[in-house]
Amino acid sequence: MARDINILLIDDSDVDNFINKAIISKEDNISQITTMTSGREALTYLSGIIDKTEAYPDIIFLDIKMPGMSGFEFLDEYVNFPDTLTDHCKIYILSSSMDSLDSEKGKEYIMVKKQLTKPLAHHIIGDLLNED
Repeated sequence: MARDINILLIDDSDVDNFINKAIISKEDNISQITTMTSGREALTYLSGIIDKTEAYPDIIFLDIKMPGMSGFEFLDEYVNFPDTLTDHCKIYILSSSMDSLDSEKGKEYIMVKKQLTKPLAHHIIGDLLNED
């Protein structure tokens, strides 16, 4: 893949964000990794860069079980963003618990490409970055 990739990690756990950022940063074509600790914080951030397509994330890794605003509640608001941005950005659910109800609910969101189990693995990141 020739172009650099912007990543957004949304997880209420600073430790998980630290570990996942470290794993992702080993990839050659990552230009930026931004971490947010809540869905609300992430929506505010994304709203602030809505007119800056070059800064908008190519990939979002989203935790589901977060206090205040769950990952699903984030997705419920994210669907209202312009299609030009949401079509460009791939979202991967990243959760430590993959119960079947969460898995089924995740499939209801067209922008969710896959559901992954924490922590991320280096070989998985490489595969995801090379997907179209």
